[in-house]
Amino acid sequence: MTWMPSCNGLPVELATPSPIQVDFAEIAHALSHLNRSSGNSLTPVSVGLHTLIGLNLCPTASVAAHWLLHDCHEARLGDVTTPMKEATRWIACDLFGGERGTDVADAIDTVRRELEARHDAVIYAAAGLQRPDALTAQAVKLVDLRALATERRDFYRRGPAPRPWAIDAMAPAIQPSPKVWRWLPPAEVTDRLISAFRTHLPALQSGRRAS
Repeated sequence: MTWMPSCNGLPVELATPSPIQVDFAEIAHALSHLNRSSGNSLTPVSVGLHTLIGLNLCPTASVAAHWLLHDCHEARLGDVTTPMKEATRWIACDLFGGERGTDVADAIDTVRRELEARHDAVIYAAAGLQRPDALTAQAVKLVDLRALATERRDFYRRGPAPRPWAIDAMAPAIQPSPKVWRWLPPAEVTDRLISAFRTHLPALQSGRRAS
């Protein structure tokens, strides 16, 4: 079985995705219910809330449009945390050893990236948006890091001897949003995302329905 039902019960092909199956209202619903960090924040931080936090940090409308789409594939594929990705590489290298272990780890990464890329391609097509150029992609990445820093400040508990996060070693320092965020109900996150999609995505601006 390489398909899954959407929240409306419609089939979504995972291995061979199609723009016809992209429904931005369904995506907004899924992202508002999908928690980041495997649910390990003090209060839930959904991928949808993460998207809203970052949207508030986007410097231009173009960056905002690309930011809105950068995690949309997770509505179909789930949110695989960065530590989980790194742990999978570590296990592959430990299990198979040497050059073979590295090859297996690289193959796993290649398959994961290809799956994400296939879904990104159809989502961008449905949105009427070209893939970001290098400068836009860099700007989206900075927004992602700033959103993460904001979430750590507002939603995560620091232990008595906290380990540094990857963002702590970055220069220049990653600054969180000046706005303090709190949990929002999934229904509100969904509504805000749909509104943002309608505002920033060319296909929805030109008449395509969100659902």
